[in-house]
Amino acid sequence: MEFKEGIYDDMPFEEYNEIPAYRASDLKDVNKCVYTWKNRKGFIDSPALLEGRVQHTVFLELHNFDKEFVIQPSIDRRTKVGKEEYEDFLSTVGNRTPITQDLYNTCIERRETITDLVPEGENDRTELTICYLLHEQPFKSRLDWYDGKRVWDLKTCRDASPRGFKQAINNFNYHMQASLYLDGCHAVGLPTEGFSFLAQEKAHPYPYVVYEMSDEAIKYGQAKNEQALHTILTAKETGEYLPFNLKGTQVVELGDLY
Repeated sequence: MEFKEGIYDDMPFEEYNEIPAYRASDLKDVNKCVYTWKNRKGFIDSPALLEGRVQHTVFLELHNFDKEFVIQPSIDRRTKVGKEEYEDFLSTVGNRTPITQDLYNTCIERRETITDLVPEGENDRTELTICYLLHEQPFKSRLDWYDGKRVWDLKTCRDASPRGFKQAINNFNYHMQASLYLDGCHAVGLPTEGFSFLAQEKAHPYPYVVYEMSDEAIKYGQAKNEQALHTILTAKETGEYLPFNLKGTQVVELGDLY
């Protein structure tokens, strides 16, 4: 798969993954530790990531659910017969990912809570891939949805309250993601008026809040992205991927303990 600037509707996630370009997660990881970024393993579909994938598909593209996932039958795999039945089931799955009925039901319940916000307008484009150059470096982003004026991103979280989600923005560098997506839209010619997060709690009754990123937050994210990219390019040039960008032994001062 080669990098080519442009806007791509309906690009499969597997194909997107193969594009040789930086993404927001690269910059966010480098912001924390370039050593960890350099030595991380490939994509690992953890239970949390799987839940996020299912939730995004159910909310953004429910019509594509059967192409991406399949609900596994209730089978007792502790028995010989159960193991055989499950193997028979897996033989029919193909490239789809098996999920439980409970996970599907939960994602549907969350979707029904925010029905008014489901992107179904004529200008809504979901799971939109953009490939672009920033500072002469290749980047790619996969927008949850773009309504013709604004970029939206769905986040399921433990705490969607202002205090809780603002803490999540800091912890997970969501401002860096928002800034990069807007820069990418500008680079490929998509007009944007801003970036919004739709934050929804994972637990019932699934309260939710829409958060709009301020201009100041976007500028701060841009500065952090530029710093992270500089760290990547410097490390590649020098061959030094230092843990936390530190050399030698670090001294803990008394003032550090308070």
